[in-house]
Amino acid sequence: MNVGKTLSILIIFLSITVFCSYHIYYYVIDKSNDNLVRDYNTINKEDEVKVSKIDKEEETYLAILEIPKIKLVEGFYNIDSNKNNVNRHVTLLKESIMPGNDGSIIYLAAHSGSGYIAYFKDLDKLSIGDIAIIKYQNKTYSYSINDIYETIKNGTITVNHNIHENYLVLTTCSKNKNQQLVITGKLINNDILS
Repeated sequence: MNVGKTLSILIIFLSITVFCSYHIYYYVIDKSNDNLVRDYNTINKEDEVKVSKIDKEEETYLAILEIPKIKLVEGFYNIDSNKNNVNRHVTLLKESIMPGNDGSIIYLAAHSGSGYIAYFKDLDKLSIGDIAIIKYQNKTYSYSINDIYETIKNGTITVNHNIHENYLVLTTCSKNKNQQLVITGKLINNDILS
């Protein structure tokens, strides 16, 4: 066998190994996240739900985001958690005021595009009137999408809202790479989870 053929086989083997490792790793992470959501939904009768993650750290979802139209069900962590990171999960931004407070506004960000962490890849499919749900502290908060717009991607977004009403703001990169997609929803009701 000549050196060129051996090198080609080695490169192909390494490429396949890296490709498979990447997909297996994110498959395991996805299954773990599914388990966390399931555990949050079934055990959340207590004040906190603690479950063991793959890396053996105890983790607690602060809340669950559900958007039925795009079949998104994903938990997110407290602002202070090291798991509250846009490169790993849906991320709660520090400007957020959680539901249960007058004038609450929840800012959530996540990647769009493709890949396992592109949780907001289908946000652009939402329309005015679609519903987004936050499950938080044994209550379900339903938001009706009332505004969809793009703004310049500069690290800040401006949201026009009434400070006495409650909102959910979802943001991600737009298909136009220089723009940020912003979707706001206004609270329409909240129910105690059974």
